[in-house]
Amino acid sequence: MNTGTRLAYLRNKKGLSQPQLAEKLNVSQSTIAMWESNKRKISAEDIVRLADLFSVTTDYLLGRQPKDDGLLVAAHMDDDLTDDQKKEIEEYIEFKKAQYRKQHEKD
Repeated sequence: MNTGTRLAYLRNKKGLSQPQLAEKLNVSQSTIAMWESNKRKISAEDIVRLADLFSVTTDYLLGRQPKDDGLLVAAHMDDDLTDDQKKEIEEYIEFKKAQYRKQHEKD
């Protein structure tokens, strides 16, 4: 999953439209659309603002794999799931792990 796709996923998960996210960040709706389609790079400052807004790490937004920090998640996936469903579950697990790491960085 690329940065634009992750951004769209997080925005939708939070129930925000592109115009609503644009307003929160004081950018245009077309900027959000271009970020989500990977037609425009997101500045480092905006990556940080997005990570804060969505309570994830900048590494998660950028698609970077963190070094093994010992954080384990137990999950069981039935054999009747499609590949897309399995991928969505795996991405959600990574999203939750990123939220957990970000929350515990502040402690």
